[in-house]
Amino acid sequence: MKTSLKLIPLLIAGAFALNSGEASARGENELVRLAHTIEDIAAELKEEFRVHYRHSSAYRHLMSDVSEILSEAKHIDGLAHDPRSSLRHLKADLVDLDDLAHHLHEVVDAVERRRYGGHVDGTTRHVHSMLDSLNGTIHRMERVVEAYAAPVRPAYHYDHYESRRSYSSSRGNGRAVAIGAIIGTIIELSRDRDHHCRH
Repeated sequence: MKTSLKLIPLLIAGAFALNSGEASARGENELVRLAHTIEDIAAELKEEFRVHYRHSSAYRHLMSDVSEILSEAKHIDGLAHDPRSSLRHLKADLVDLDDLAHHLHEVVDAVERRRYGGHVDGTTRHVHSMLDSLNGTIHRMERVVEAYAAPVRPAYHYDHYESRRSYSSSRGNGRAVAIGAIIGTIIELSRDRDHHCRH
């Protein structure tokens, strides 16, 4: 019995370590993936601006804005990789990035309506698609951050061992299952001990 009691703290520690690593890795991967997508789109836009808008008087403005978006995307990527990052900081940076991306789209529209001097080279429908994709990716990232920041809602969970209802976090179902399995193991070990002591 001493051996089985010594395993209980190890089981509990293992369940917490396994579950917390899995949850943070899932969230980090999604944020990092979206941050990389934003960086990739911004880098492509920079090249497209060189090709199509270099003869416009707004060229420097466009290049400055897209460089700022690229810089902010790299900063957000760094935040997404850092488990100690503040969601509030990330949300604020995403709002700034979203504002900048919408502004960039407005400038591109204004250039094509000839509100700036110079001209646009070639067709630029794909540039508008890239700008839409940039805005969509930023909005998806904002939704992911909002989901992480959402308050935890309790959900009913039936406890088979005690025949009663208990609360568990809807966001932490994996953790609740792991803890439930550990508690079940503890109860079974104590029942086995009681059974062996009686015989």
